[in-house]
Amino acid sequence: MQKTVFWSYIFIICLVTGLIGLYSIKISHHYHIQEFQDYVIKEGNMISKYLNMIYDIETEDVTKIDNFIKQTANDLELCITIIDKNGNVISSSEKNLYDINQKNMPEVQSALKGETIKIIRKNEIYNQEYIYIAMPITLNFETVVLCFSLPLLQLNELRTNVIINITISTIFALICAYYLSKKISEPLDNLINAALEVSQGKYHKKIPVSTNNQIGFLTETFNMMSLELNATINALEMENKRMEAIVNSMINGVVAIDKKNKILMINSPCYELFDIKNTYCKGLDFYEICKNKDIQILLETSISEKRNIVEIVVLKSNFNGDKILRIYINPIFTTKNPNNSLGTLLVFQDVTQIKKLEEMRSNFISNVTHELKTPLTSIMGFTDTLRSGAIKNQDMALHFLEIIDIETHRLYRLIQDILSLSEIETRKEDTNMQYESIEKILTYVEGLLKPQAEEKGLQLVVKCETMPFYFCNKDKISQMFINLIENAIKYTEKGSVMVFCKYQGEYFILQVKDTGIGIPEESIDRIFERFYRVDKGRSRKAGGTGLGLSIVKHIMMLYNGKVKVESIEGKGTTFTITMPYEREVKK
Repeated sequence: MQKTVFWSYIFIICLVTGLIGLYSIKISHHYHIQEFQDYVIKEGNMISKYLNMIYDIETEDVTKIDNFIKQTANDLELCITIIDKNGNVISSSEKNLYDINQKNMPEVQSALKGETIKIIRKNEIYNQEYIYIAMPITLNFETVVLCFSLPLLQLNELRTNVIINITISTIFALICAYYLSKKISEPLDNLINAALEVSQGKYHKKIPVSTNNQIGFLTETFNMMSLELNATINALEMENKRMEAIVNSMINGVVAIDKKNKILMINSPCYELFDIKNTYCKGLDFYEICKNKDIQILLETSISEKRNIVEIVVLKSNFNGDKILRIYINPIFTTKNPNNSLGTLLVFQDVTQIKKLEEMRSNFISNVTHELKTPLTSIMGFTDTLRSGAIKNQDMALHFLEIIDIETHRLYRLIQDILSLSEIETRKEDTNMQYESIEKILTYVEGLLKPQAEEKGLQLVVKCETMPFYFCNKDKISQMFINLIENAIKYTEKGSVMVFCKYQGEYFILQVKDTGIGIPEESIDRIFERFYRVDKGRSRKAGGTGLGLSIVKHIMMLYNGKVKVESIEGKGTTFTITMPYEREVKK
């Protein structure tokens, strides 16, 4: 800024001083020449009178005239020459002029005609410009020429002095211009720098006020504006942070896009939903992060028809599994003009678990209905048969009654398992808990299930290391052990069922290994589902309800346990359960 002001001053000063200087030099030069000429003419008149007084007519001696001319020329710092009508030099202050006839000189010719002439011409002897003043005078009743000459260079010295004075004045003016431009530009530069900092987000910038003029007023106004802007920006940032916090805390994914499908706002659930790797998505095209064709078609439909859309879409994923989304698409309109769309708001609700739960509930009801219907149908059928006369046949009646009893017990076990599973699922943690011995619980389970294993000709082996007491509900842990070991016995026709339990690194590990039919690889992930059976015929024949392993899973989840299943079809299965000691243990 200072350079601009300073160079502006330089241009103005140089222009003004140049014009004034040229005009002044011209005027002063003309003035000094005029003054010089007028002065010389006056002196010439006086010299003319004095010459007639000192000229000796009788002797025609010019000695006195020569002395006077030389003395006067010396006093006036001029060259003075007296020339007769024939061009001969009568007397001169310059010795080299006596031998030169001056009749052809223009000033001499004009003076001999009775004119007082003032002329500037080049002197051939000295090869420089001279100013000549020639005037006719009368000497001894004859007309002669009194000629004055002076090198123009001496008068030019006056012009040089004028130029020097103008130059000094110009330099002084430039120095003043520099300091003045600095004084003016510094506050302006401060304002410019402060404005740049404000444009970069430094809204707290304040400039000291050093003047009381308009620049000072402008500085004060800028400081006030900066404070107001800082307060406004802080308020907007706080509001934006609140809005971002609210939007990011939402469970559902939210995306706002403009008319060109550029992302204006996106919350954190969307990053996980669409598996976005880019940490900053604002300004990107929405189609770059959402490549699902169904969502794109719904968005385009909502934009073109300017209406809300609510639809269910399946989002395919090779990494996190398919997700079922309920999508709300809503065009954003201005309050003043409902037809002017600012963009579109998209809300993504992940309903995958809800849909799965609905499907599980539907399957559960279907399976429960089927499982209840089978024994009830048998009971009703055999009851009708007995009523129809089979009761009179004692052997047949006893056989039918045994079947009814088996189906009744099966129905009872099913209802008990359903109630037990429902009770476990509704709890976040177990109740009636105390420190129990895992060895004693396994010993009890072994005594309970050993007859069942021996009836099938199986060897049941239970080995348990000494371990700390476990804080648990004894009945739940017993039920988990019973269901797991009983499941192994049911699906093992020959061989053995081996149970190992040990304490390892603040965990107790239970391993149940059988030599049964095994589990197909595609079924391993589903065996803990309700009513899922690998071999439905064998399961029902063995009296299973299809809920045993599901109960094991939910009891294990109450204690933050983990399960691992290893199986080879036709050779056997190994269940490994790891249960953590989450509370203080007692030896």
